[in-house]
Amino acid sequence: MKHTKFYVRPYTVNWNNEESDSLHLEYSYDMQEWYALNGNNGILFAQAGSKRMAAPQIVRIDGGFCVMAADASDSDKIFTYESKDLITYGEEKVVHKSDAAGYTGESDAVELSEQELCALQAVFGKPEEVVIDQIGEVCVEAKAGEKAPLPEKVEVTYSNGEKEFKKVSWGDVDTSSAGEKEVTGTIYEHQYTNPIIFHRADPFVYRHTDGYYYFTASHTDMEHNLVGEYQYRNITIRKAKTLEELNDDSGAFSERVVYKREPLPGKNSPHIWAPEIHFIDGSWYIYYTTVIDENEMWSIRPHVLRCQAADPFEGEWENLGRLQKTVEDSIAFTDFSLDHTVLQLNGELYLFWAEKHPIDSVIYAAKMVNPWTIDSSRICPVVSPDKNWERHGFPVCEGPGFLHRNGKLFLTYSASGTDSLYCIGMCTADENADLLDPASWTKSPYPVFQSCKKNGQFGPGHNSFTKDEEGHDIMVYHARQEEHYLVDETYQPLYDAGRNTTLMRIFWNPDGTPNFSVPIPSGKGHEVPVTFTAKVIVK
Repeated sequence: MKHTKFYVRPYTVNWNNEESDSLHLEYSYDMQEWYALNGNNGILFAQAGSKRMAAPQIVRIDGGFCVMAADASDSDKIFTYESKDLITYGEEKVVHKSDAAGYTGESDAVELSEQELCALQAVFGKPEEVVIDQIGEVCVEAKAGEKAPLPEKVEVTYSNGEKEFKKVSWGDVDTSSAGEKEVTGTIYEHQYTNPIIFHRADPFVYRHTDGYYYFTASHTDMEHNLVGEYQYRNITIRKAKTLEELNDDSGAFSERVVYKREPLPGKNSPHIWAPEIHFIDGSWYIYYTTVIDENEMWSIRPHVLRCQAADPFEGEWENLGRLQKTVEDSIAFTDFSLDHTVLQLNGELYLFWAEKHPIDSVIYAAKMVNPWTIDSSRICPVVSPDKNWERHGFPVCEGPGFLHRNGKLFLTYSASGTDSLYCIGMCTADENADLLDPASWTKSPYPVFQSCKKNGQFGPGHNSFTKDEEGHDIMVYHARQEEHYLVDETYQPLYDAGRNTTLMRIFWNPDGTPNFSVPIPSGKGHEVPVTFTAKVIVK
């Protein structure tokens, strides 16, 4: 759809702290539906007074914009800034309200040019749903009394620019007499059941050569929600012939517990987190984290299980223990380490994982000498939490996952504390680059996937990727269906079993980059119909 109007407006979140009482921006095309920029995180932060803004306002001035906001603790003091683009801001000034010309305290929308909005989106993101935008024109000729030769597929164009051919179901058309007739065509977009698997965080799906989808995830217990001793105590694998059959209610999947632990002393969780199932060199491996010191519940380190049978549901799973490293004085696995994934590329094995050094959770990479040992002589810090949307609650980059397409590697990762501002970022490298060189990786400046209040989905993150039965790329992630934030001291996100597994298709932009759209709404799996009309000229 070609938009003709473009608007932006300011707001604050009002949690009574500097993070929330900062300048937030959202944009719209119709003044009805609004899209939060920068993952709903602040864009401009006050430096004077209480360092907290209230009632922000944007005013057009020659050459750009003036941004004004009251000091949240003293409404007579007004912060003012000049900006040519709402991306970079000039010197902060503090004036008395009587001297703030044009300040009314109203957060009214300001109209932008298309170029101005595109510049904002390039820095702060474009969190819009990808939908079918155009359907190719169909016009066929038929002889009177004969069946119209309507095509089995038509070309569709999505709102992000991706094109593909999709099957069509055609209605009836009367060809008994000459003339120009219309016929209705219907194409369908599949929307997966959401949540497809309840109470499973950090989900991972692998499609094997046997045609089955294998699923595993962090296992939480809703019956004992928020009680730590019952959470994250086993690794369960599930398999099904189709993605939709992984659904809790399908009755078409098999399930097996392959590893479990009892609570630690003090009734603490053993923190079995983020298992991933991989098939490497003829054997199955499950990578996971758990506590290594029963008296220290945060002594989280990476571990691995192995099954050498062809069928992981029949063979024995052997616990190989902690992941090994070749150089013992390496920083690898010396502190809180989790969320490791294996990348197989160009005949090499790589391990990517998150580790806290010394405070920030950073994603590191190393080559592997075998599936249970890394070459720790060379370790690369791939991505660190240096953006404010990566530092909400905790400075965190974690949960790496990979897409490989168009000659590029796209590494997605999750950022910030695990509340409704949890989100997904992305780094990109050339497929032939030195993946252990930090310079090979380019970080997107904004979250590529974030909460969607309209669809009732919050804190999406820790994703993996697979393909559906038609070859489309599918993102597997967890999200909450309730909106919670860490500022609520009664909220315990870690032991809240409300993180549920979701599947959704991702799309590809014309420049070869992935487009993650927005989290899908809750509901049973169904086909979403899109109808259009075609012409049949009967002669």
